[in-house]
Amino acid sequence: MRYKVLFFAYAVLIFVAYMQLLDPQLFEPNTDRKALLLFIQCLFLLVWLIPAAPICIGGLSLLGMCPIPRLLAVFLAISSVVIGLLLTLASGVLALFSDTQLLHGISLTIAIASSFLIWSGHDGKPNPSRTAKIGISISTLIALWSLLTIPMLLFQARLIADGSPYCIAEHSENSPIETLHELRGFSFYTTKTGYKSTSEWYFHGLMIVDHPDDQRVYNWSPRHWRFDLVERPEALIEQVRNACVAK
Repeated sequence: MRYKVLFFAYAVLIFVAYMQLLDPQLFEPNTDRKALLLFIQCLFLLVWLIPAAPICIGGLSLLGMCPIPRLLAVFLAISSVVIGLLLTLASGVLALFSDTQLLHGISLTIAIASSFLIWSGHDGKPNPSRTAKIGISISTLIALWSLLTIPMLLFQARLIADGSPYCIAEHSENSPIETLHELRGFSFYTTKTGYKSTSEWYFHGLMIVDHPDDQRVYNWSPRHWRFDLVERPEALIEQVRNACVAK
């Protein structure tokens, strides 16, 4: 029973660290090519539900599901790796890969594959391989990084602001962050690209601070886990000062 509880706790961690809000624009009415739109919507929903796969397996195990045969677990794990890598590559077709985007896709793929392997066994008892245990350990650490980004980001924001009004936003017009889950490591980064242009570059996330002497703009760096000052923000084509209003 302890093994089942630990696995379910791991599944909940993956769900909380990776699950994203569903974009309501996906279901806006469209009279053109309804069949194609419905297919795309269903495909998007399946992709969106991927982080829920471990929690489904964990829930079934708590309800008494027996471990799956080793051969079936390996087949499901390999299939999830192939699909996961293809989806990760597809997500970068219209944008240059950032380190965070690549880490997001690969680590989630590892988490799903490891969930199948960890619940494999024989004679009704789980007997996970070393590969499964390593995969679970890696995906756990990365999921914790995503969640711990929230307190780290808020701590640095208050430290930099030092009592001055500030706000945190995505790099687009009128896009302030309103909930904590938007600050997770796998939520607070951009997939847009300026194609290496020094003036059209999109930042991962912005913090605007109204210091007593001047307004300053900072960019969140997922790689370095810190806010960096944006030099000459007025020179950028993609404006940064209109992202939110410091309060």
